[in-house]
Amino acid sequence: MRRYAPAIIDLELPQDASGFVRRECPQCQRDFKTRPCRHDASILQRRLASLFPFENAHESFDEVPDWWCLYCGHRAPGDEWLTPAQQAHVEALARAWANHVRYEQLAYVSRTLSLNPRPTFVSVEPEALPGPMPQDTDDLRVIPLVCCGEEVKALWDWEGPLYCPRCGSRHGGLSGRQQIHLQFIEE
Repeated sequence: MRRYAPAIIDLELPQDASGFVRRECPQCQRDFKTRPCRHDASILQRRLASLFPFENAHESFDEVPDWWCLYCGHRAPGDEWLTPAQQAHVEALARAWANHVRYEQLAYVSRTLSLNPRPTFVSVEPEALPGPMPQDTDDLRVIPLVCCGEEVKALWDWEGPLYCPRCGSRHGGLSGRQQIHLQFIEE
């Protein structure tokens, strides 16, 4: 019986009930959330390829834009904003996938034993690939950013200035007790 590693893996950043994805600043380590963006797939591909030992990393990297921290304004490439839990999941997936590739390479010899009836090793079937990450919790408040027309989620007790994660524009500070209410009127 031939057994091959899975051909397709679904890997995506977990979202909360409102559809926001958690990010973490590499500088201040504070969490915030943004809507999923078209670069998330490239971010995950870059991170996965950097951990996967059988990949030519220079061939799989698409450029990703820089992002800014919502709180401290730190600017960094888009693939540096993964949370520790997201990074650990991608690392576990890379290790598991590498084990499946190694197994298939070694199992090839077993499948072609007629060419070499005395192998010097035994291939051991790897563990299953990790499943998807669980849905994220809904623990931050929604704040609209006028500069890019997007919403972000920030800490409830943050009262300092905010920076747009997409363009870096600085927005004035808010009190954690204040509510933002935008009303659009037709002219």
